Amino acid sequence: MLNVIPLPATPSLPRRTAVRLALPLLVASTSVGPAAPLASQDDDYWQQEVHYTIEAALDEEAGQLEGAGTMVYRNRSPDAIDEVFFHLHLNAFRPNSIWATVEQREHLDFQSLGEEEHGFERLASMTMNGVALDPQYPFAPDSTVVRFALPEAIASGGEATFAFEWTARPATLCRRQCRQGRSWDFAHWYPRIAPYDHAGWQGHPLYPQGEFYGEYGVYDVTLDLAEDQVVGATGAVLEGDPGWRPSPWSPLPEVPWQRDWYTPREPVSPGRFTGEAAAGRKRVRFYSEDTHHFAWSTSPDYRYEATWAGDVAIHVLYRPEDLDWDAGAAAGRTIRAIQWLEGVFGPYPYPQLTNLHRLDGGGTEFPMVIMDGSPSQGLITHETAHQWAMGIFGSNEWKDAWLDEGMASFLTTWFTEEVTGVSGWPATVANVARIEAQGGTGVPIGTVSEEMPGFGAYGFLAYQKPSVVLYMLRELVGTETMREGLRIYAERKSFEHVVEADLRSAIEAAHGEDLGWFFEQWIHTTATLDWAVTAASTRQEGDGWATTMTLERRGEAWMPVTVRAGGVEVLVDDRSPIVTVDLRSSERPSEVVLDPETVLLDVDRSNNRAEVAGG
Repeated sequence: MLNVIPLPATPSLPRRTAVRLALPLLVASTSVGPAAPLASQDDDYWQQEVHYTIEAALDEEAGQLEGAGTMVYRNRSPDAIDEVFFHLHLNAFRPNSIWATVEQREHLDFQSLGEEEHGFERLASMTMNGVALDPQYPFAPDSTVVRFALPEAIASGGEATFAFEWTARPATLCRRQCRQGRSWDFAHWYPRIAPYDHAGWQGHPLYPQGEFYGEYGVYDVTLDLAEDQVVGATGAVLEGDPGWRPSPWSPLPEVPWQRDWYTPREPVSPGRFTGEAAAGRKRVRFYSEDTHHFAWSTSPDYRYEATWAGDVAIHVLYRPEDLDWDAGAAAGRTIRAIQWLEGVFGPYPYPQLTNLHRLDGGGTEFPMVIMDGSPSQGLITHETAHQWAMGIFGSNEWKDAWLDEGMASFLTTWFTEEVTGVSGWPATVANVARIEAQGGTGVPIGTVSEEMPGFGAYGFLAYQKPSVVLYMLRELVGTETMREGLRIYAERKSFEHVVEADLRSAIEAAHGEDLGWFFEQWIHTTATLDWAVTAASTRQEGDGWATTMTLERRGEAWMPVTVRAGGVEVLVDDRSPIVTVDLRSSERPSEVVLDPETVLLDVDRSNNRAEVAGG
């Protein structure tokens, strides 16, 4: 009967969000103890800085990309660095990679691909300040991670220039990357430096579960392509012709170039390109800052449309048969997504967003590029949400998948709720609760991605369950508090690596209360929640009714719960296992209902209703 707070008779409670520390795999636990102390990265925070200059030519006849590049690496850490790790992620899409050996889905059998079918990323050379380096592959036969011992350590505050040459080819089996005919999706394609953070080097093999984590910096990329290719990529086009010719149905009749967004330095050529492009070929230069990756797709079949979302250029590339993409359909949905998300986080900080139809189904996000298999509003919103939750907030997806996939899923459902007026939350919450009631996955949301028991479990723990957890947090703190917390998150952590503590501290700053118990319970344990009504009776008092009910908390988890009876709602925030609640109403209640708007992840809703006796 303690801490009973009357609420207005509205359809839902207040609202809020969640977080996790970049730590090794935590053992699944069903106990809910005191929350871990908040260990934000902001104490003595630093991150490394990179500047890539790349020249790469797509040789369609040979069926591969040939490139050269330099990467200036600035050591902002307090440590002297005597080794470096690079990722060669295209090597995941070939036989004997870790990806190929652990992939569980038969239609994605990279282990059986032939010599002409599999992908590869082959280093021809790597130097540091002109000194040749010898590659070592610590996870051989997997070659998605390569290590180089350095001839001289890079001192704290120092820098080094790495130069490399390589060839690359996507696989014919589509999964994030792909090649079919003259269409190419280069999700991964160049030697990408692994992050060095507060936990050391993050040279991690590429698994089907988890993917993104990179160092922020500059990407100055020049592509040499066949003259008829139409290309979309990370960054603004500074030079050359990407092949963009607005279709007759384009919302804009001209290309919104954004060539003046950046003021880059003159690039120091890696030495691959000399003179002009050969006859029948062209060179296109893309440039970006404050990005941790560069991705691109190209096809002579692409049609182009353009529009503006405020001062952000929107580029859309689709195929001739894509009648559901054209006439501004995909462009308009991209505008709706980016403008709604700006209402949550603040202004989109990049010059453009490219939405293109990739060869694979589904969708994948990259800085300033979303590669979509369809133009549905839900998919476009989800991938655009990743421009923040992955791109602008640089989380480690293989350690903290929920921080980007769970956040993007949460934002997508929230977008649909506000833009269409139709809430998908009750069905989503009920579905996740059903799976939890059947035993769930046996491990918490905060589990390292490849330690999750299968790809289905990854989908549940990275996307579905954390989206509901974030929804419960929004409802707990209030919608506007949630928005304010996410704005604080953006103000504090844009273009930086983020961990759970960063998100948690931002929401706490808006809310004014400690939320450690919430994150510990829902991110780091498998505790379940089950509120039940065990008794309810009423009696008439004057011109109203006095109802007494007994609630029992049967699960290990706890959340405040709304009780509705006789047209009145109260919020019960007592943590006792058995709680007695008194409620007054002007009409006689026929039943008591717990969590009437299906906000809570309650694993047994059959005991959330009870008839009221007496009166």
